[in-house]
Formats: sequence, structure tokens, C-alpha cells
Amino acid sequence: MKRRAVKFILALTALSAIVWFAGELLIGAFINSYAISVIWGIVCLVGCCAYSLWKCPREPEPDDEDDEEE
Repeated sequence: MKRRAVKFILALTALSAIVWFAGELLIGAFINSYAISVIWGIVCLVGCCAYSLWKCPREPEPDDEDDEEE
């Protein structure tokens, strides 16, 4: 795993933890509902996974066509 991918994973994990925690504080202060808290946790988890799949750094695929021509 490249250093860039590790940095991306750590930054995304830290950011999602901050967003989740801030949301939990707001839910606890204003709404105080267990169901909404669970839904918020699921939304944060799914959102983090979706963003990770969409923006994760990928390894460049080798270009096999150039090798065949040489």
C-alpha cells in the first residue's frame, strides 16, 4: 500500500469521526432521540464508505498494448 493511500485512509477516518461526533453532540443537545442517533451513525458509515470508493487513490493500470508493440 502506498503512502498516499495510507494518508487518504487516515485523513478520511479522522474527518468522519469528527463529523460523526459533532452530529452526535447536536443530536444529544437538541433532539435527544436514540433512533435518530442510530440513523446518523449508519448515514455516516455509508457516506464514508461511498466517498472512499469514489475518491480512493488507485494504482495505475499497466498499459499492456505498449508492451506488445515493442
